[in-house]
Amino acid sequence: MALEWCIVALKEDCNWWVIEGDLLPEMTEEEQLSIIDPRQVEHIFDLLDPLRECGLGREILERAFLRFAIDKDLGGGRVRLVASTEVLGESSEKLFALPDTFKEGYGGYAEFLDHISALRIKWLNGRHNFSQQLTVDDLEETVRDSLEGLQAPPHHLFQEIVGILEYTPDGLTTDDDDEMADGGEREFWEK
Repeated sequence: MALEWCIVALKEDCNWWVIEGDLLPEMTEEEQLSIIDPRQVEHIFDLLDPLRECGLGREILERAFLRFAIDKDLGGGRVRLVASTEVLGESSEKLFALPDTFKEGYGGYAEFLDHISALRIKWLNGRHNFSQQLTVDDLEETVRDSLEGLQAPPHHLFQEIVGILEYTPDGLTTDDDDEMADGGEREFWEK
C-alpha cells in the first residue's frame, strides 16, 4: 500500500492518529491508525542508538515505516500530511512515521519489532552478568503486560516501540538508559 496523503488528529491522549487517507477505508475511532510524530521519532532514534553496536541497520527502519511530511495545518488539532521519500533520521524535514502494518503479518513493522526485541536482549545480556540469560519471551511478556494495563484500546504503537527499547528486567537500570532519558543530542547515522 502506498498512501499519498493522510489527515491526522491530535487526540486527548496527546498522540497523533490517522483519521483519513487515500486508499484507506473510513475508520471508526477504534480502527484509527497511530502515527508517530517527529518528536517521538527523535526519541525512538535516541533509544535505538545503543543497538547500532549490536547490528541495527538502516534498511530495517526504512521498511518498517511510511514517511510523511506536513502539508497543511487544518486547524482544530488536525494536519494534512503527504508522503515523503526523505530518510528518517537524515531529513532536515520533521517527518511523521506511520508503522507499515498493511501487509499480511504486519510486514516491515513486525520485522522491525522482532529485530529490535532481539537486539535489546542481546545488548542487555552483553552488559550484565545475569545468572540466567534474558530472552525475547521475557521482554515480550513484560511489554504485553504493560500495554494491557493501558486505559483504553487501541494502544498507540509509539508505546509498543518504547516499551521494547526501554525494557529492563525488574530491579536493573543501566547507565546508557539513563543517558537516553536525558535526551542528549546525537547524530544517529554516521556519515
